[in-house]
Amino acid sequence: MKKAKEGFTRLTKAETEIMNILWELNEPASVKQVMEHCPEPKPAYNTVGTFLSILHKKGFVGQQRKENEGKAMFYKPLLSKDEYTQQVMDDVKDNFFSGSAQMLVRFFCRKEKLSVDEVRELLQLIEKEE
Repeated sequence: MKKAKEGFTRLTKAETEIMNILWELNEPASVKQVMEHCPEPKPAYNTVGTFLSILHKKGFVGQQRKENEGKAMFYKPLLSKDEYTQQVMDDVKDNFFSGSAQMLVRFFCRKEKLSVDEVRELLQLIEKEE
């Protein structure tokens, strides 16, 4: 299911919203089904269809027809949300933190002003991984 990192393309905000719906549904969905899960104000049917077509061309979703479902096309993610998140974070780490996970974590610790309990939780996670 994992897409190769080479030629990694980030999703736009609107594409991410559509992918989040597909990831949440966890099964192939038609344009109509995706639309039903869009927040108000609902986008036009053609708008959702266009974004799904773009996501297909970019290699983020596969498309298929289902038996007894007429001409409707169904779309499903070709990579999981975790796989995409890993690619985004690797891209951020490589492009903004010289490939250093330590620098990335340090940045978020400083900018997010973590509480003592949150820092303890992070330390427990690190110790657990060792």
